Amino acid sequence: TGKPFAKYWIHHGLLTINGQKMAKSLGNFVTIKELVKKYPPGVLKLFFLQTHYSQPVDFTWERLEEKRRALERIINFLKILKRREKGEGLIVYTDLKKNISASELSKEIEECRENFTKAMDDDFNTPNAVAVLFEIAHLCNKISGDISFAKEYLPALESAKQMIFEFAGIFGLSFKNIEEEKSDTWVTVAISMREGFKKEKKYKEADEIRKQLEEKEIILEDNKDGSTTWRRKL
Repeated sequence: TGKPFAKYWIHHGLLTINGQKMAKSLGNFVTIKELVKKYPPGVLKLFFLQTHYSQPVDFTWERLEEKRRALERIINFLKILKRREKGEGLIVYTDLKKNISASELSKEIEECRENFTKAMDDDFNTPNAVAVLFEIAHLCNKISGDISFAKEYLPALESAKQMIFEFAGIFGLSFKNIEEEKSDTWVTVAISMREGFKKEKKYKEADEIRKQLEEKEIILEDNKDGSTTWRRKL
């Protein structure tokens, strides 16, 4: 790449796969080239970061899929915020009664900075530090995706975005080149949020997203394997 490999080196715990030593002789060998064909590099980075460097790392495809979904939650927030910045309406819904004020949101976001610094000062506790990153996205998703969203939240959400960029940059993650949302892509984002509500057993919110999509002439079809597909109303 023409760049230094690393400024600092920390010896990590051993890497295993499904509890076994990774080796070609065992037929359980996975290369980075194989991984990046299926997942973005950021997913693999998160996989390593969510184990403390002094502990062994056990690789499973299920864990990698968990990190993909986690990364998607941050990306969803940034995509939603882009549309909020333009003043565009969104077809999402959250529990309005639990919303916090703009000033309270700003305060909680600043507390996240303190928690991130505390985690990294604690012997490079990257699992806790990464958890802060996801907490920021979770906190902001509840606000930016609310059906009664108000512009007064934008400064706090902008601050959260910059904080995500800053913290992610420390870990070699980048979210600055996220593509502009297209109408079809936004349907996928709404479906992802609906799936999140279903996993949290918030079926009322999940049904509300379905209803709002139907009003936009988007029909959802839940498949037996748990996936969801969509089509335009004929």
